[in-house]
Amino acid sequence: MISGYAQEQDTKAFLKRKGIISRKAGSFSVSPIAIGTHLGEMNKEDSLRYQQAIMYAFNKGINMVDTALNYRGMRSERDIGLCLTKAVLNDTDLRREDVVISTKAGIIPGDIDAGLVPKDYLREVLLQREIIHPDEINVYRHHKHVLSPTYFDFAIGESRKHLNLETIDIYYVHNPEYSLIPLGQREFYRQIQRLFGKLEEEVRQGHIRFYGIATWDGLIGSPEAEGYLSLEQLAACAREAGGDRHHFSFVQLPFNPGKPEANHAKNQQIKGKWLTAIDAARALGLYVTVSSPLQAGAVLEKKKTLSAAIQTNGILAAMVGMKRKEHVKENASIILG
Repeated sequence: MISGYAQEQDTKAFLKRKGIISRKAGSFSVSPIAIGTHLGEMNKEDSLRYQQAIMYAFNKGINMVDTALNYRGMRSERDIGLCLTKAVLNDTDLRREDVVISTKAGIIPGDIDAGLVPKDYLREVLLQREIIHPDEINVYRHHKHVLSPTYFDFAIGESRKHLNLETIDIYYVHNPEYSLIPLGQREFYRQIQRLFGKLEEEVRQGHIRFYGIATWDGLIGSPEAEGYLSLEQLAACAREAGGDRHHFSFVQLPFNPGKPEANHAKNQQIKGKWLTAIDAARALGLYVTVSSPLQAGAVLEKKKTLSAAIQTNGILAAMVGMKRKEHVKENASIILG
């Protein structure tokens, strides 16, 4: 496995060398645009496109890549791992310390290379090997979600193997609202605090550096809405789990013309004051990354929309799905220093 992790001096120097705008996030700096790897088919053709796009992005100075264990049946993580191995260990000047890699778990994945759809992966891997137990599966609509520490122990190990990394820079609990809805508020926060304790242990072991939550509607809906997540309560859980020097440092949420709530709806209460999700995160010392800034390509003025997103105060970086070199070239032009 590739050793090391993103470092402030190295990431900053890399971005400066490439002429890219730099955003500081504690222990490292990132480009304001990151490669997202959610969309695409689970086939070799799209894997090749992603690999070419990621290698091209590294060359152009985009130093952040976002993925998840369940994206494209685990192929997205594996594609990134191939690129990192080639870029860091073989024929480029990229160093592990130059790049920031984030991934996620919580949603039951499938494994396309093993021929397992999620329901089969759940039965043949997770349940048969007793990684999770049936009563730990939370069902919301068509989603199956878990908060079990033993599952995250397994999932982090799988992601590290796929990515070929000893240490993952940012590790998200993926869409925790899918567990909150069936569990209810009291039990959910009890379980998330226990999970945060496990993630603090993973930090101590050097498997991850920081953790956070990646959400869809959970942080931007009304406090009365089903699945509403309180950032203040989540931060309190992190303090209970890891003390004042805990490693709960990142949140990911959608922000685009169709979902503007993160910067407009004052739905998060911090010390008795109502703030937007972005402002609340900043008040708690959390860094915000945004998903779906282009609504999966549905927006018409893509360059203008993306520029507006990354210029919004309080946003660290936008995760943009880019599985073609042409998309990388177009988007990288926005963030040249």
